[in-house]
Amino acid sequence: MGSVVEIAPLTRLEGHGSVRVFREGCRVERVELHFDDSPRLFEALLLGKSYAEVPDIVCRICSLCSTVHKVTALLAVEDALGVEVSEVTTLTRDLMLQAGMIQDHALHLYCLVLPDLLGVRGVAELAQVAPDLLKTGLAVKKAGNQILETVGGRLIHPVNIRLGGLGRALGKKELVRLRDELAKVLPAAQEAHRLFSTPFPFPDLPEPEYIALQPADNPLGAQLLRMSDGSSFPVRDYRRHIEETVVGHSNAKLSRVFGKHATVGSLARLNLDATGLEAGAAALFAGHKHELAGKDMRGNNLAQAIEMCHATERALRLLDRLIELGARSEAAAEPSPRAGTGCAAGEAPRGVLIHSYSFDGRGICTGADVITPTALNQGALARDLEALARGMEGEETSRMTTALERLIRCYDPCISCSVHVLSL
Repeated sequence: MGSVVEIAPLTRLEGHGSVRVFREGCRVERVELHFDDSPRLFEALLLGKSYAEVPDIVCRICSLCSTVHKVTALLAVEDALGVEVSEVTTLTRDLMLQAGMIQDHALHLYCLVLPDLLGVRGVAELAQVAPDLLKTGLAVKKAGNQILETVGGRLIHPVNIRLGGLGRALGKKELVRLRDELAKVLPAAQEAHRLFSTPFPFPDLPEPEYIALQPADNPLGAQLLRMSDGSSFPVRDYRRHIEETVVGHSNAKLSRVFGKHATVGSLARLNLDATGLEAGAAALFAGHKHELAGKDMRGNNLAQAIEMCHATERALRLLDRLIELGARSEAAAEPSPRAGTGCAAGEAPRGVLIHSYSFDGRGICTGADVITPTALNQGALARDLEALARGMEGEETSRMTTALERLIRCYDPCISCSVHVLSL
């Protein structure tokens, strides 16, 4: 006799989602992953807007991911208009991205994943059974937040990073204070891997097809996407290789790369190229490589912990360089409107993020396209949920649903970011 097991709502993740497991007796027929947030039609909202408005509007896709959306949008618009920025501007944007990685990974690992490892239901219980661990995670997150707030002008939807440059230069005292606060949490970031290397005690999953940006000399200038099968393509050609289709049960499009369900995020980045890791993070990766190389997404939380260490170390190095350069009041490079299309990709905490915009001769937006990490991951996540459910046929329903939710938290989806791509 057929039955449906529904997990609704999904807990301890960003946004609203649900899972339905369709069973015939004990046998799993299929699994549906639903991203239920209402569609956010940002691409349509940008049409007719000035190039100067695009980055500030599009970063409202999500508060949690606003910094990486703002930076990637700036890069895409500047690409379209032929704008080059200074070293200080590039370093400052890079610093913002590292701070976003720090606070995002700390929030996810310590507040959303750690309860799974300690067998509690959420942050409230975590505060009772492991208050010191929770305080440690929140301290790391706070250090990232302080950089975002100070450098960006506010915590979310930053205003100090702008087209062509910065709103204001940061003073030495501000930079030193941020460096000192970040240095205090570096030991915690370096030790986080010990918490999140606990094996996921459920059946194996299909081996992922990773995709990530190939690092470039300019950390914000990566122009090539590559996959674990050795194939690659320029970011500018992404529409030739990434196909999006509408699925009836989800408000996010299903993405395929070369016809495959690709996997993006921390685990993908470490598998495809770990050579750019800072020294401490590189040592951690070397020690855990056997748990991460070629593994499925159950290793993603460990990879996030290593990346959190990397981002902390890199942010400290960027702060030292900005202190060395000193406060510079630079006039932003003022763009001149022209017809053209610009494209840029970045690595958000959850993986590859692509922005592309077209403008007419007056600088008015005539086309906008954004592909988010969670939209790219949706197909792989749905596949893995089905594989896990089938691997647990005959198990108690509560044990299976617990495992499915925990797998979703390994992927760390941002549903708010994913659902904006649906055109109605």
